[in-house]
This record gives sequence, structure tokens and C-alpha cells, in this order.
Amino acid sequence: MSKKTLYFDYNCGYYISVVTENGKVNEFNFEKINKACAVGNIYKGRVESVHRGMQAAFVDCGLERNCFLSLAADECLPDGKAYDCTQETKPEIKVEEGDEILVQIQKLPVGKKGAKVTARPSFVGKFLIYMPDSSFTGVSRKIADKELRNNLVYSAARIKSDGDGIVFRAAAPYAKREMLKGEFAYLKNLYGGIKKSFETAAKGDLLYTDAELPVRVMRDTLSTDIDGIVAGSARVKELLEKFINLYPLQNRKPVYLHDTGRDMLEELGIARQLLSITSPRVDIDNGAYLIIERTEALTVVDVNTGKFTGDYNLEQTVYQTNIAAAREIARQVRLRNIGGIVVVDFIDMQNAAHNKALVEELERALKTDKSKCTVAAMSKFGLVEFTRKRSGNNPLARLTKPCKYCGAAGTALTEEYILLGMRAKLMGMRVDGVKRVRADMNADVFSQMLGWEELKNELRGLGIEIYAVPHKTYHENVIKYKTDLFDVPDDAVKI
Repeated sequence: MSKKTLYFDYNCGYYISVVTENGKVNEFNFEKINKACAVGNIYKGRVESVHRGMQAAFVDCGLERNCFLSLAADECLPDGKAYDCTQETKPEIKVEEGDEILVQIQKLPVGKKGAKVTARPSFVGKFLIYMPDSSFTGVSRKIADKELRNNLVYSAARIKSDGDGIVFRAAAPYAKREMLKGEFAYLKNLYGGIKKSFETAAKGDLLYTDAELPVRVMRDTLSTDIDGIVAGSARVKELLEKFINLYPLQNRKPVYLHDTGRDMLEELGIARQLLSITSPRVDIDNGAYLIIERTEALTVVDVNTGKFTGDYNLEQTVYQTNIAAAREIARQVRLRNIGGIVVVDFIDMQNAAHNKALVEELERALKTDKSKCTVAAMSKFGLVEFTRKRSGNNPLARLTKPCKYCGAAGTALTEEYILLGMRAKLMGMRVDGVKRVRADMNADVFSQMLGWEELKNELRGLGIEIYAVPHKTYHENVIKYKTDLFDVPDDAVKI
């Protein structure tokens, strides 16, 4: 059985969450507190244009780019992969240019595309999802026991009214009916307050924002088998324990505090794994490797045997490599939150049974993904295509940016990520007894640091003298450290 551990930290104005299984990172989120645009946020928007041929409209929500609104009737229905529902027929959304409407962010902006929104919001709780102006009941497919499922459907009729939609989440069986009723009433009243605020709000006003990242991750995973929960700071530990205490006593999990003085993710080797997802190359344990390339329309994955030579014949070696690759691909698309069409070029095999088994293994590996995935049969060219519904934040957007050194043909690490690495390095130096540090760095990174108040406050709290020196000729990734005895140049800044 796999061992799953949750890690949470708060660094310099950012929440970080990591989920590992058997020591390998499977999920990662990196989110700035109080950021302007987040999945689940609800805004008052104004319809700027309507395109009937596309069944879509573009809405000004006060963000950097107009948001995309699908007018298709089935856009608001629950994910059929995750929930069994009594479906209903919904009419197409009717809007006209100039209409002021309430919209909820479904997907964040990507590249030049604005955020995707829906005009039919939903509200997620610990145990259920409330969907206004609907009339269906749904139950998570993770609840396998038939009697439990029937009990929840029976409870729904006593919780909701006509015109209310409800979907029971995987944690619902752990709650008493009174808890379910209380949560449903809270979410319904929340929507009522949002509608009331909408009447007097201005275009672009934020009417609602979801819970902070650690609470959302705990809300979605606490009902599964968790072996450990680790917090990197007392602040995060307190936040997690407040949420966990809302669960029945038998379902609560202890939260352990990582208090060695060093950065938690760096000391436990998790930061090194996170850095690896910024590279197109992914090494597999048996010596094989993947190359993952993302384009505007789709993502391409190439499988290579690398150093893996196998123990039998060529066919068996290739088969073992492809099976290992299928499992790693499922992990990588989830970790990198890759959405849309994915095309995999597996290594050619002659055995038809092996080809069939490979596609089945990929399907099996993708079943653990919370997002809906659909796998097609292998083509005559040996390619396997599958689709994945991207949802939530894109963590890579906080780690990488277009590379200015190669004309944006590749990616480079963001200044934020580089500076968080500097913070982790300095924390380790403090624990090792260093009292005075000089950090020479790229001038752009230096400028970013000077404007990052949360970072400077945390560095000052280390209790050591830190001098930062800018260099126009340094690569962005390069920071050189000198300790204790060193000169302080005129352009140095004491943090």
C-alpha cells in the first residue's frame, strides 16, 4: 500500500502544498495570498461580446484580460468521471452584450488566453457541493459502498429543496445528517449573500473567494488514506489544526511541526523534486527517460530506453520500459497539471498483446487522477492519445517563465523561485552558525528582492547580517555566497 504524506508551508507571502506517495511528489501547489485571480472566485462581470457560432461570450471581470464564458447547456454539470448524478436538461445560457452577470472562475489564464468562467457557480464544502438553480443529486464515485450511497441519496431529499443541486463528496459518509444540513444551509446562505452584494457592486468587484490553499487541499484529501501531515511553520500548523478539529474525533489526523530551523522542503529533498518538473526531461527509476514538450495545441511525450537494457530480449525490454513510462506519465501530467490533448510516442513493440496491455496500464494509472482523463486506442503508428481536463492553478507558472536568453524558445526559473531558494540557503547557513553573509546576484533578481517586503522581513528575522550585491553580467540563476570575512562594495544593500 502506498504511503501518502501531506506537506504545507508558508514562505514570504506564499502558501505551498505538496503531496507525496512513497516519497515521490505527486501533487504540488504554490499560491500567493490575496492574489487577484483564483479558481472559485466570483466576480460581477459585464458581457463585452457574444459569439453565437462559438456558443461563447467574453466577459470583463476587471482582470487583465476578458474572461471566456461558454454558453453551452452542459457546462455546469458535474464531472461524470467523479460523480454519479441524476442529470437534468439545462437550457443554453442567454446573455446579451452589455449584460451584467455573476461569474465564477473555472480555469486561470494561460498564456494569452483569459480565465474561463461559468455563469452557474458552485460552492464546495467539506462534505458536499451546493449548486444553485439546479435539481439533481450526485454522489462521489469514491464512495463504493452501495448502502452508503443509497443513504446519502435518501438524505438529500431531506436536506435540499426543489431547485437546489447537491453533490456528496467522498468525506460525506463521515458526517452526521445534521452536519450535512448545517453545511448545506451555510453554503446556500453564502450564495444568497453574494446575490445581494451583486446588486450594489461595481463591474469587476470580487464578490467571493475560496478558502486558503492549505484548507482546500485538506478538504479534498483528508477523507483518503493519509499517513502523515507536516507543517513547515507554527502559523500553518495552527491553520490546519483548526480545520481538522471540524472532523469527527476518529477521523482527525495529527499535524507534525518541522522545526529544525532549516527550510522544510529543502531539508527533506522535496525542493529538488520540484525543480525537476521545470525540465522537459524526466528520468525513470529503471534508467529510461521521458521528454515532455508542451505546444499551444497539445503536449507531446517521447519515451526513450536510456540506460535500461533489460534482462531478457529486446521486446521484453521495450515492454517493461513502456509500462514504467505509462505510470510515470500519469504522475507527470497530474504534477504539472497538463490539460488538453496529450500524445505519447511509446517505443515500438511487435507483440499486439503488449500494445493492448500498455494502453490498459496507462488507463489504470490515470484513474487515480482527480481530473477526467480519456484514453484512445493505440494508432497504427504506435501513438497513444489521451485527454485530461485541466483544473485549478498551474504550479509551473510560478516556477518558470519564458527565457529571455533564447528568445522565449525555452523557459527559465522565475525570480520568485530563485529568491525562495536563496531564503532556504540562508536558513541553513544560520543553523550552521554563520553570522554574516554576502550574496552576489543578477541585477534583475536583486531588484525583485528589494520590492518583496515579505521576503526581506523573513530574512531580517534570521538574525544574521545579509548584504546583497547586484551584477548586470550574472545569469539569473546564479547567486554566489561569501560568509563572515568579506568586503562590502558601495552598491551593496544590507537587508
